[in-house]
Amino acid sequence: MVAFAADAAAEEADDSDELEGTGSIWRAGHAGSRILGRRRYADAASAPRTAATESEAAACVAKRTGPKGNAKAAEKKAAEARRAQSRRTWMRARAAKAPESATAAKVAGEGARKGVAKALAGAAASAAAPVAGALAGVLCFVLAVLVVSQVMSAIFGFWKNEAAKASLDGLPPYITMEMVESALECQERYGHPAGCTLAQIVCESGTGDHLSLLAERDKNLFGIKWASSFLGCPEVAGKSSWATSEEYGGQTVGIMADFTVFKGHRECIVFRSRVLLANPRYAGNALICQAIAEKDSDKMAEGLKDAGYATSSDYVASLKSAMDAWGLRRFDGMSLEDFRSGAADGGAIVAAAVGQLGVPYVWGGTTPGVGLDCSGLTQYCYAQAGIPIPRNSEDQAASGRRVPLSEARPGDILWRPGHVAIYVGGDEYIHEPHTGDVCRRASGIAYFTCAIRYR
Repeated sequence: MVAFAADAAAEEADDSDELEGTGSIWRAGHAGSRILGRRRYADAASAPRTAATESEAAACVAKRTGPKGNAKAAEKKAAEARRAQSRRTWMRARAAKAPESATAAKVAGEGARKGVAKALAGAAASAAAPVAGALAGVLCFVLAVLVVSQVMSAIFGFWKNEAAKASLDGLPPYITMEMVESALECQERYGHPAGCTLAQIVCESGTGDHLSLLAERDKNLFGIKWASSFLGCPEVAGKSSWATSEEYGGQTVGIMADFTVFKGHRECIVFRSRVLLANPRYAGNALICQAIAEKDSDKMAEGLKDAGYATSSDYVASLKSAMDAWGLRRFDGMSLEDFRSGAADGGAIVAAAVGQLGVPYVWGGTTPGVGLDCSGLTQYCYAQAGIPIPRNSEDQAASGRRVPLSEARPGDILWRPGHVAIYVGGDEYIHEPHTGDVCRRASGIAYFTCAIRYR
């Protein structure tokens, strides 16, 4: 209304000559005032509103409405303004706290993830502990088994070595290195052929693949009975009673007898030569004296029987059978030094070949003294030296070590495709030539390709 009245007054003044143009100026100013007011209103609306401005706006509304306006509407308007302001304040606070909340959430998430990882690690550790314990137990068990097996192997190996004293190939398993060396020692010292000594052990104490109880427990290898004169001998440990059987007048009877207990197998072998065979009835026997002079185990066996060593009627035959079966004659005349160095093998092989001179050639023959082929001869001769080799010539060549003919040693096998022989030294060899011929000595080793060595 004020604006309308002012507009009318300005129009009225514009009609007088003195105030002409006042209406135009008023209208222009009023228009500018309205534009400025709208701009201020827009700025105020865009600016953040506070509780004071809201109250001022409410008061302004109340002023415009005047006493006649609706008081309730004004109050409602003011309440809405306050609520709006509160909401905006809450939203600004929330917006301000959002980064902090995000950071907190991130930290919480990271913490949760770390917690889960820690829990999983703990669970894994808890699960790993029993597994690790079980694995450690298994490992300890395996190590314990290995240690025990090694210890037991060493113990049993020691026992076996002590009991067997390096038993030899080509001899019964109970004939030990100690026995062979003791037999050779007595052969050198007292002249008793070692082959017969070992044959006596086989016949007196051999039972299958082991020794008799008398030989095992009392170390008595020859069934030597007790005599009171033995009590002071250093090899003797005492006496014991055993049930035995003996042949009298063609009949075998069982008796109880006292036998000598020895300190060891070596002591028993030494006692046999040093004490027992020194008795005049043995030392003066013509066959035993001949056996010692000729180093002949067969003569020794015959002399023992003749001197009354054994009551069995087939004692000599059983000794000679053992000599044949195990090639024990190869030890006759062998020195202890040769045996220990292995040099005597060649001499035993050559001696076995010499023993087959004149035996007919038989294709596939393996019987010494009856019929042999070339590889049958070489196999037999090596068996007499306690060295097992294959049956046919090609296998013999394949399993041995080839050496040039210029390096051949007595006892080596001479080989060419299809034929083998025993080298005896120089330019000579012994072989079974062919069907219709006999084992003979020949010369000219260049006939062969190479030598085969097993020793």
